[in-house]
Amino acid sequence: MSFGTIIVLAVVVAVVAAIVFKLIRDKKRSAPSCGCGCDGCAAGCEAKAK
Repeated sequence: MSFGTIIVLAVVVAVVAAIVFKLIRDKKRSAPSCGCGCDGCAAGCEAKAK
């Protein structure tokens, strides 16, 4: 592997790890995954809140 390939691979792995970390953190905080409030949410937030 060339040095450039290794750098690109490291950046991609870091971005994916950051996304997964944020999803896990939001899940622990019970934040809706759609990024909006639960008022009128079509993703079923109201059912989870009850």
